[in-house]
Amino acid sequence: MLELAVDRHQSNKPKQMLSVAIITGIASLLFIALTAGLWLRKNVGNGDLQLIGACARVETPLTPDGTVIVGGELWPAQSTNGAVIPTQSPVRIVGIQDLSLLVEACL
Repeated sequence: MLELAVDRHQSNKPKQMLSVAIITGIASLLFIALTAGLWLRKNVGNGDLQLIGACARVETPLTPDGTVIVGGELWPAQSTNGAVIPTQSPVRIVGIQDLSLLVEACL
């Protein structure tokens, strides 16, 4: 009778170990995902600040809204004073509003 009780206890041990391994794995993945998300969010914010003062090239005319290329990426943009800025003109980024760059013509 005692041997039967020991056998039942030992037969549950692999299931318990598997449960602990699964829970530990899920907890680890959640920790990594949260850490990566916070890291990416921090870097995106820093990238916006690095754009201010950078030079860009007008891809589609700013009338006053259009697009510019900066750092090899296409961004929506608008001229700060409402002026029309033609294609291929150099502009300087002076601010960011929502996801649009605020630019002015380089002289």
